[in-house]
Amino acid sequence: MKKNFKYIFLLLALAGIVLVFMATLPGPQATIPAYFIANQAYQSGKFQDAIRGFYDALKENPGLIQKDPLVRFKIGYSFYQTGDYKKCLDVMEAGRHSLNEIEDYLLYFQILAHFRMGDTLVAYQKIHFLRNQFSQSPLLALVDSIQARIYLKYQLPDSAQKYLKKMLNAGGFEQTGILLNLIHSYRNHDQISEFQQEAHAFLRKYPFHNEAEQVFEDLLKSYSGKIEQPDFNKFIYYLFTTKQFLSAQNLIDDQTAYAVTPQEKENFEWLPIEIQYRQGEYEKVLKWCLANRKKYRSLSMLREIDLHIARTYLRVDQTEQSIKAYLDFQKRYPKDSLSPEVLWKVAWLYEERFDIQQAIHTYKKLVKTYRKSSFTDEAFFRIGLDLYRIKKYVRARSEWQKALRIVGDSGQKDRLQYWIGKSYESERNYKKQGEIYIDLAKRPIDSFYNLKAFYLTSNGQDVHRTIQEAMWELHQSNQSYLPDFISKFKRAIEIEELLGPEWGSRELILISKDPEEWTELFALGELQERMNNFGNAYRRFRSVFNQKFSSANLPEMVPVFKKLYPFYFSHSVESFADTFSVPKALIWSVIKKESAFEPRIISYANAFGLMQLLPGTASQIAPNLGVRYTSTDQLFNPDFNIMMGTYYLSSLLRRYQGNYIMALAAYNAGPHRVDRWKRRYPTNDDDLFMENLEFEQTRVYVRTCMKYFWLYRAIMNPGDMPEEIVNYPVKIDNLL
Repeated sequence: MKKNFKYIFLLLALAGIVLVFMATLPGPQATIPAYFIANQAYQSGKFQDAIRGFYDALKENPGLIQKDPLVRFKIGYSFYQTGDYKKCLDVMEAGRHSLNEIEDYLLYFQILAHFRMGDTLVAYQKIHFLRNQFSQSPLLALVDSIQARIYLKYQLPDSAQKYLKKMLNAGGFEQTGILLNLIHSYRNHDQISEFQQEAHAFLRKYPFHNEAEQVFEDLLKSYSGKIEQPDFNKFIYYLFTTKQFLSAQNLIDDQTAYAVTPQEKENFEWLPIEIQYRQGEYEKVLKWCLANRKKYRSLSMLREIDLHIARTYLRVDQTEQSIKAYLDFQKRYPKDSLSPEVLWKVAWLYEERFDIQQAIHTYKKLVKTYRKSSFTDEAFFRIGLDLYRIKKYVRARSEWQKALRIVGDSGQKDRLQYWIGKSYESERNYKKQGEIYIDLAKRPIDSFYNLKAFYLTSNGQDVHRTIQEAMWELHQSNQSYLPDFISKFKRAIEIEELLGPEWGSRELILISKDPEEWTELFALGELQERMNNFGNAYRRFRSVFNQKFSSANLPEMVPVFKKLYPFYFSHSVESFADTFSVPKALIWSVIKKESAFEPRIISYANAFGLMQLLPGTASQIAPNLGVRYTSTDQLFNPDFNIMMGTYYLSSLLRRYQGNYIMALAAYNAGPHRVDRWKRRYPTNDDDLFMENLEFEQTRVYVRTCMKYFWLYRAIMNPGDMPEEIVNYPVKIDNLL
């Protein structure tokens, strides 16, 4: 059945080729059926040609409507697209009996046609009928949008806003457009409180949107006199995020006159200093903080000043004073949420000065004082790493083995085991190292460390041979479960044929998100793939993996594993990989990590699209590529985003002489930081360099991308050893 499904698609493709070939032949046999020509025009959006073609086809074959009832819908939809709404209504109404399986779609386009013709009363009546008769239709959210437009047209703001809010909650819509409609409705009808609430929410979520500045200006005008502190803070957050420091200073100057309480006055005195800090005027900030600290009494203000003293000392390269200031901060505010991070920062500063004993002492203090902190497990690891750095390998192992008994995260345990093995390598005890790495290699895909251990010990053992065979099978396989559920998905497939992938995907909302059989969930992923909804498809396959295969061995994962490493957006990836000399596997790895193949995504840091580009980065890149960058919406376009992201990645690879780990670290944290980390910890050992990346987020990012990179290459080229492993300083043969 599964193989037959593939053959059906192949035969359809061949049939199309044959028809085109026949057109080149002389004589009567060269005639291509009118239906085929009409369908091609319809799929290409040439709706006027499609109408003529379908009517020609009906003349050739009067029984076509009975054989393929969808033709009637295609004709009606083509009339709608060409603006002939009267004929659209006639055709759609005539098709209600023969197309009862998609009657809600017929009604929906009749509603739209009546709305376009200005006949809102009939449109409203049909909306009511659709809601009553098709209470589970995925079109109800779209009907909400029509009702919102009707109510906006007739100046009925309460009703319009009700449906706009329903659309926001329903999902599946472009959120910014709905929010802006809601904001404009509130503003136009003098609903000041609601306008301010939604406008602030918009600026928080979408500070770099093209209309954000206009929303800000309208919002600021809605206030007169004093802006209360919570709303004022929201304004300042937006202006600081978008680096509009002059506007921020103007707002501060305007509001300072309204400061009454001592705390308010202190806050307005402080904010210009915060602006100076954000603009890099660290000497001025430090001088002000030291001169003015004694003037203040409020604990919150003193905390802010003390924190900035420590930070600015560091910025002006006075590390000793910075360490002292950070330690003073932790003593004064031991229960502050930042205090564990402050100790962490101090330990790193000691490491930078190669004062390893003080670094270890500080990490131990962190572990003892803040046992439940998110920094604790990492502190356990770094105690051992610092001992490793000063060649105290036995003590390093002892600390790591102690940590193994304490930490609960399996990935952290793999990391500790890997470094225990690495400490044996430093002592030339390759046999012991080999034993540890062979054990890690049994689960190669669990983490970066397992996968690297697998490659380091790949010498033809049974476990490696089995996994290499699985990789070859992955290279060849194309497992499909869609044929088993094709009848269940029939309507979604028909809607995709009629209206396109976006509509077909909306139809799938009706199908359970958690089917009883994992094969059905897999089939849903396949269907989303076919509809080019790659983010949705990937999430389905990931759910299958988590439900069924997460604890399985790699050979057992073959049905789903390749779907976790898909080659989506292949045309763009391959094209720009060639243009900018970046490995395809690396581009897919970054896309998978950054966005999970979802094109329309914005991160908490305001990075956009598949490769999560910051608007500032895009602005810098665009002139080098000779393209115009005028809107963040461009970053939602897969081709544009992959072009920009791949170019940026290529520039980082050139900057770091092809070192993937450094390039990935720079992609995540910025090249200026990587350059600083290189100076702090000069080493040719990529493992050690990666562990000395200052930010946990960046360390995890690099490890994850490298794991994805190696697995993509293993699927694409089974049996090949990554070049980063081939150049490993210890010969593979010596490990055993």
